[in-house]
Order: sequence, then C-alpha cells, then structure tokens
Amino acid sequence: MDIYQYMARFKPREKTYAERENSMFYVYVHELVTSELIKRKLITRKSMQFVISYTTHGNKTRAYLETHPMASKRTANVNANKYYKRFDVYVSQSVTMYLFHKSRLELAWAVKYINVHGIERYVNKLILEVWKGE
Repeated sequence: MDIYQYMARFKPREKTYAERENSMFYVYVHELVTSELIKRKLITRKSMQFVISYTTHGNKTRAYLETHPMASKRTANVNANKYYKRFDVYVSQSVTMYLFHKSRLELAWAVKYINVHGIERYVNKLILEVWKGE
C-alpha cells in the first residue's frame, strides 16, 4: 500500500482551542489595525493584499501579479521590486509582522485595550512600539 493512500485514511489534525483562539485574536486585531491605518491613509488595501500574499508564498513577482492583474509578466518583476520599497508596503508589512509575532496573551491584552480605550489610541501605541521601540 502506498503511504499517501494510507495517510488519506486519517483525518487532518484539528486545531486545538488555543490555536484557533490565537488565530482569531490575530485576525481580529489585524483587521481593526489595518482598517484604522487605511482610514488614516497610511496604507492602501492593495498594499495590504500584496504583503499578505507575499508573506504567504514568498514570491514578490507573483504577489504583484495577484494584486495588479493588468500587469504583464515581464514588467511585473521590475515593478514588484519597486512596489516593495514603497512606504505604504513597508508600513503594512512591519505592522503585520509585529502583530504576527505577538503571543496569544499579548493579543488578548490588545483586544482588551481596544475595547477600553479605542482603536485610535491602540494604533498610536502600536506605531510607537513598532518604530520607536517603546
């Protein structure tokens, strides 16, 4: 019997409650922060999609083609490197990676802080944490 046929018999492992909860916290906080940054015109929705697709598969050209469907394959390589150096892409990537590396407890405290003080103050605090190291 082939190993793949043998493995196909088993169900994929379900995530534990802690793993699901962690991803829920991350998505919730990330969506609130990105919507606030878009409202402040620091990033665009397209740059956020570029960063997410680039972090998913690690290919700038493919990420650029996914977010810019009218681009040709030939110019996408050059444009992807230029696009990656833009300020809004830099901001969205740094915020995404900073939130991604936070633990579940820190994200839970972030949700509590957002509920008490509001998203505006949390984004201000997050900007200070990311760029000034406070």
